[in-house]
Amino acid sequence: MTVVVAVSVALSALGGILWGLLAPAQQLLVVAQDRGAALTGESLHRFDSLAMFALISFVLGLVLPVGWWQWTAERGPRLFGAVFVGALAGSVVALGVGNGIAALRFPKADDPAVGSIVEVAPSIASPLALIVQALTASLVILLLAAMNPHDNLQYTEAEDAESEPFPPPSFDSNRAD
Repeated sequence: MTVVVAVSVALSALGGILWGLLAPAQQLLVVAQDRGAALTGESLHRFDSLAMFALISFVLGLVLPVGWWQWTAERGPRLFGAVFVGALAGSVVALGVGNGIAALRFPKADDPAVGSIVEVAPSIASPLALIVQALTASLVILLLAAMNPHDNLQYTEAEDAESEPFPPPSFDSNRAD
């Protein structure tokens, strides 16, 4: 199951790279040494970066469990646990990698002059964004398990389509079985 966690974390890191490359910077007006005020409309970029991270996490939370569900021999609680842990760890790694990429894209200005406008690297304002991928993955696994008609969650093809394990139901009350 470490394969599931490792691949989930690696793909989430790619999602973090994508977020770091796409998330917009926020422009601030320097009002004092190490103090800035957001320009009108720039505070929306805080939401934009959070929404982009949540959307990337949501897509990963949809795609990864569906892909792992194809591994029919491992379906069950162990696979769910590995997907869940991989999604949580992947979100943390995606945030770290994404913040690193964003910091490279928008380096911190050294001692900017008061009254100048600087760009600040995007960040995630709420740690609740980290649970989006895990919650989505849990819901997807739940739905896949609920839609599976087999008790053991495995799909096995019938060896002989003509033979039936039970006789067909009879609605004739005079017929003795």
